[in-house]
Amino acid sequence: MKLTQLMAGVCALGFLAAGALAQEHGGTVAAIEFQTPKNGMTSQYEQGRKAKAAWQKEQGGKTPLLVSQIISGERMGTYVVGQFGMHWADFDHPSISDEADLAEYNKTVGPYVEKLMAQYYEFLPEWSNPEAAGTTPKYLEVLTFHIRFGKGDEFQSAVAKVNEASKKLNVPGHPSWYRLVNGGRSGTYVLTLAHADWASFAPNPAVKSIPERLREAFGEQEAATVMGLLDDSIASIYTEIAQPRPDLSYMPAQ
Repeated sequence: MKLTQLMAGVCALGFLAAGALAQEHGGTVAAIEFQTPKNGMTSQYEQGRKAKAAWQKEQGGKTPLLVSQIISGERMGTYVVGQFGMHWADFDHPSISDEADLAEYNKTVGPYVEKLMAQYYEFLPEWSNPEAAGTTPKYLEVLTFHIRFGKGDEFQSAVAKVNEASKKLNVPGHPSWYRLVNGGRSGTYVLTLAHADWASFAPNPAVKSIPERLREAFGEQEAATVMGLLDDSIASIYTEIAQPRPDLSYMPAQ
């Protein structure tokens, strides 16, 4: 199966609440930690996360901390803990000091973590269309795109053209796009798609595929050019499903 066939089946769906959070707070930086609990200590880890959220509330923390649990793929069982809608300068002046936050993490969460990885992403509002904040999907489909070296411009041009076609045809959907800026392989992009239930993972015949949209919006020749750019620029796509965990997250009082 060509990579763009997979992409065509999903790019018109869903949103990530964090994308809306980025728009609401004005920043585009997402600081994300992937925390894998030690074997047999998932329950202790989750209790620690709840205690950490309660502590943040007591401290008057002003930055939301969203938690999801990966439930498919190689990282199944890992928790994704993220701050979204940030500016880089925000990390210089956190509402809770880094020292105090780390000390609390080491006390309540750290003893139950086997593996920890931190990454920084840039939210891409020009490619995204998140819905208003306040809605939490039941599941998140996460597609990680690895772009071939030297093909970043082609990929960006093709995705921009797909978005233009979708807007021109008023295609429904609320995709959220991110680009990895530090902490991993360069040329990495992430697309998140929301699902209300398992049934929504089935293909929706009412939503036109990407090739169909491109042909209708720009004609056969330009559609073939854009699809060729996607096939040439994408080295691989990795898919996962994550389940948002508001019970483990922290949202400051409004």
